Order: sequence, then C-alpha cells, then structure tokens
Amino acid sequence: MDTADRFEYKFLIRRSQRDELLGQLAAQLLPDTHGGSDGHYPIISLYYDAPDLRCYWDNWRGVPSRRKLRVRVYGSEDGAIPPTSFIEVKHKADGRGVKRRIQTTLAQALAVTQGASPDASFSAHDLRIAEEVHRLRTLEQFRPSCVMRYDRHAYFLHLPEEAALGREPLRVTFDHDIAVRFDDLTPVVDDRKFNQYVLPADHCIMEVKGAGSVPYAFAARLSQLKLSPRQFSKYSEGLRVAGRHLSLAA
Repeated sequence: MDTADRFEYKFLIRRSQRDELLGQLAAQLLPDTHGGSDGHYPIISLYYDAPDLRCYWDNWRGVPSRRKLRVRVYGSEDGAIPPTSFIEVKHKADGRGVKRRIQTTLAQALAVTQGASPDASFSAHDLRIAEEVHRLRTLEQFRPSCVMRYDRHAYFLHLPEEAALGREPLRVTFDHDIAVRFDDLTPVVDDRKFNQYVLPADHCIMEVKGAGSVPYAFAARLSQLKLSPRQFSKYSEGLRVAGRHLSLAA
C-alpha cells in the first residue's frame, strides 16, 4: 500500500486550541470510525535508525530527501479495536511525502525488519517494500532505536464545496500523551510501559493530511486561531527530550 504525493502539515498546539477548533467545526470534522466509534485509538511505533542517528540528524538539518523506517501497531488492549500491524517506510522529498507500507502480523513485521525473509503471504508489491527495508538495514545499518506511544483522535473534514469538486476530505488528527522509551524495544498492542513524555501535558500535535491543497475555508479558520504549521518529528523530539542525541555531535 502506497500513499504518494501527499502533503502533511503539523501544528504544535495547546489542547484548549484543539477543543476550540473541534467546537467550531463540529459539523464538518467527523470521527474516523476505523479506529473506534469516536475516532480515538492508541498508536505504538518501533522506530529504526542508523548507529550515527542519521534519521535524527537528517531531520535536524532539513535534508530534502530522507527515509524513515518503523513498525507500527494499532489496536486496543481490550480488543475493541482489532490489532493491526504495518511495516512502514516514509520517504520525504522536497516537502512532499510518500508512505509505503506492508500490512502483516506483528511477529512477521519484526522478523522482516530484523533481516528475516518475508513469508509466502507477501505480494509482489510487498516484496518490493521488503527489499527497500533490507537495503536500509544492510546499507544504512538501520536498527531498532526507540518505542513510542501516543493516543490519537482522528477526523475527516467534510466541506460541501470540496465534495462538489470531487475532492477527498482532509484527514485531521490530534496526537497527545506522546511518550518514548529506549529499552525493551519490543512493541506490543496498546503498550503502556512509558514514563518519558515528549510534550507538556497541555499540548498536542495536530496533523493535516491530504492531496492537492488545503481548502481556503479551513486555512482561514486556522489563521483566525493563530495556528501556523511547523516542522516537527515525534521521533526526533523524543530523542532530543531524552538527550539521546548528545553523544553524537551533528
């Protein structure tokens, strides 16, 4: 599965700003029910990086073409949201992003990113992504770096004028309680073994994702609330907050 030529804007905002925006757009921002009836679900990610923390420093330097590898696990501990796992390669080039991913079991995802051969269930498309993962592992020496958890509230922005033009709705997500750890690098569904938080408790990350351009009406609403996009990597910020980057100078 690929998502190509997409934009992704990130906003570091206070939860009060999130609540104000949700209140103003209650009729247009509808929950993404794939994650549950209210659009809320936990995300657990195992991030990979080179021994010299190339992913961290490439992000810090603003390298225009860079890749990120992770194993991502969705699902709730009680099973209300069925567990789902992906191997994901994110490739950013000149501000645009491509995400290539393979849906598989968590055990198989971890095995492939650790060098095992894919099993027979992988399609030709999946095998191409697995080859890219293999190159990142062998040529770039990507290895497990940290496990991260956050809770997400996901919505789709439904605007009549955009629907009339045949455009897909924007996806708007809010991520809070972002936490990271650097030991026990085996992710599990709805993992809760964290004590290092990345943001202040009253802050969250809003992400706006789609194709084409952001609708004017929505952009104007963000401007009224004095919300501006900024560069932000949860992985890089997790390393910075924990001081893991200090042993390797840029």
